[in-house]
Amino acid sequence: MPIARFALRLPALACLVWAFNASAQDSLSDAVAAAQSKDPALQSASLNREAARLNIWIAGSRLLPQLTFQETRQNTNQTTTQDTIAGPVARDFVGQSYNKQLSLRQGVIRARDVEGYRQGHLQFEYGDQKYVSAQADLWSRATGAWLDVLAAHSLVDVYLRAVQSASESAQQEIKRYKVGDGTKDSRAEALAQLAQAKAMLLDSELNLKARERAYMLLTGLPGEGLAKRRLPIESTVKFDGSQRDELWSLVLSTAPELRAARATQNVSLSRANQALYDHLPTLDLVASASSAQNDSTNTLGYRYTNRQVGAQLVVPLFSGGGVEASRRQAVASYEASVADGEALLMRVETQFMADWASQAGLLERAQAARSLVVAAQEQRRAAELGLAKGLRTWTELSNADLLLARRSSDLVNLQVSLFKTQARILSLLPIQVPAWDEWVKSLDSASQQGR
Repeated sequence: MPIARFALRLPALACLVWAFNASAQDSLSDAVAAAQSKDPALQSASLNREAARLNIWIAGSRLLPQLTFQETRQNTNQTTTQDTIAGPVARDFVGQSYNKQLSLRQGVIRARDVEGYRQGHLQFEYGDQKYVSAQADLWSRATGAWLDVLAAHSLVDVYLRAVQSASESAQQEIKRYKVGDGTKDSRAEALAQLAQAKAMLLDSELNLKARERAYMLLTGLPGEGLAKRRLPIESTVKFDGSQRDELWSLVLSTAPELRAARATQNVSLSRANQALYDHLPTLDLVASASSAQNDSTNTLGYRYTNRQVGAQLVVPLFSGGGVEASRRQAVASYEASVADGEALLMRVETQFMADWASQAGLLERAQAARSLVVAAQEQRRAAELGLAKGLRTWTELSNADLLLARRSSDLVNLQVSLFKTQARILSLLPIQVPAWDEWVKSLDSASQQGR
């Protein structure tokens, strides 16, 4: 019997555990961490960074000693024919030949390879900054998906209450019309308001499902775990709107996209230097040891052992103009990368200034919209009290709920736009900057307070 009772309690226990895990993973920090573990774009950036890191090893290997071993074996079948008085006399000979050689080469003067090693570090710097940029972009996308789910939940709650009051209003008008106390147009108006409220509720429910699906695809977490959270009040989120110049200076010095552009310029300049170094001579130290046997009719049984040590100097004299053309091509590529960097800086600054002005305006509009929501809530409260005392009708309460729903919807849209704009501003910075962590934690805390 105790075992049977325990078995009956297992499903309830499993539900409690699932609910605890879902609630424990509803924060924005959890969403970001989950997205980082499965996002393919971030994984691609990580693998590209590792591939760029290997350029250092590839370039460095050209500066290290090069040791090679080569062995050749041959079988010789020789037929010798001699013309004599008695006629041609043929003799056959079968012999074996082999050659074994061990060679060592060490570069002494190789300006191109030295520059290639430096270029490998620059290529890794580019890959690393693109990875940091992908991290910031992922944090912005995860934040947007998380906010979309919270906003969708808020809209469902708003329109659900509007449908309830509109339904009561429609029923009241239908009854009044049947007893002759109401009019046909008031009944039609109540039914139309109910249809409109149901349509808005259906739209918000479909939007919620779509937002939860997008959130699941990005993070792997169920969107249902966010049902207990609500959009935070905009004034409780830590984003200092008075520090524009300080933040822009931080963007100029740390923005991963700008640093990646500078790394691209340095790589192009390094390639131009490499093309220039193709005009310079190279000097290598070489050493080799070989053992050979070459059997023939005259050297049967002879074996040879050679040891050589020396230096190899290569001086380029003329290559058909290819070296100079490569240099001019590399210089043009470098100048193009400089122009691209300037264009990127202009786009980043334009985006930053526009987003900064936008978030300041959205903040003011959201606060004004919140005042309108508070006013609509007071109107609804007055209608509700009047209905309880018989001084108001369900139609008046329904109108107050629809007004509250429209104003709440406007406020939610403004809040989401505000927070997404702030995230877009922060996405210009690496996630290691304290402003990112402070903003995410303030969103987490404020969304719990808004339940």
